[in-house]
Amino acid sequence: MIRMEFEEDPGITMTRIAKGFKEDASQATARLAVATGKQCAIRSQPWGLGREAKNTINNNIIDAGKRICYVVKSARYLMKLRGQAERARIKYKMWEEVRPNQVMTDADKINRHIDKIRAGHANPPRFIPWADMIVCSKTTFDKAMRLRRKRTGMNKGGWLGAGIRAAGLQAGPDRAKIGKNVGAWAQKHRRKGTARWTGSGREMELINYTSGADGLLPNRNLVAACVDAWENTFEWYKKAIKRRERETR
Repeated sequence: MIRMEFEEDPGITMTRIAKGFKEDASQATARLAVATGKQCAIRSQPWGLGREAKNTINNNIIDAGKRICYVVKSARYLMKLRGQAERARIKYKMWEEVRPNQVMTDADKINRHIDKIRAGHANPPRFIPWADMIVCSKTTFDKAMRLRRKRTGMNKGGWLGAGIRAAGLQAGPDRAKIGKNVGAWAQKHRRKGTARWTGSGREMELINYTSGADGLLPNRNLVAACVDAWENTFEWYKKAIKRRERETR
């Protein structure tokens, strides 16, 4: 959940420029919330939002998974590794022993382990010590990666949904919008997010109901998203005021 609060309705600079467009602080706050929802979706890990970004995200998810998972193509061979306990060996840089707790057949457990190794970073380290590696079948690995891709879409869709809801809280003409084609692959999960007023129109909350949403948007990314949203909203007001002045001449 993001709470946006502005002591000066919402900031002296934004208030002044909003008045120049004949809008009050509440409308400026709502515009800023729409922009923030979009920027949070972009900066949530993995980074990106557009159609090309989707392909890059999918590739990054698989690449990160393969750094931590030693994938065995044959399920029969995997069962053999489990049965041999400490005597089983796999070549990973060098021949390594396979401990029973390294062999995983549950996709959810694999994803929890990947998140643990990532430790809040966008990607895990390039080299993972063998003791932190997972051994799994290709079928289980593929299922885990599908779940990760879905979670990414749900998380980004949640932030977009929060921005879309914030757009609905605006009043008057020239309302800010997310756009139907912005992250269309993630917008199908837009019901995972919402926005609401708290207080007297000077504070708005953006809420993402996706599990683990906070972990996928580190504080440094959140700060950058809010800064970008502020700058984009301010620039929009500047251009809109100039456009209106030309139209009224």
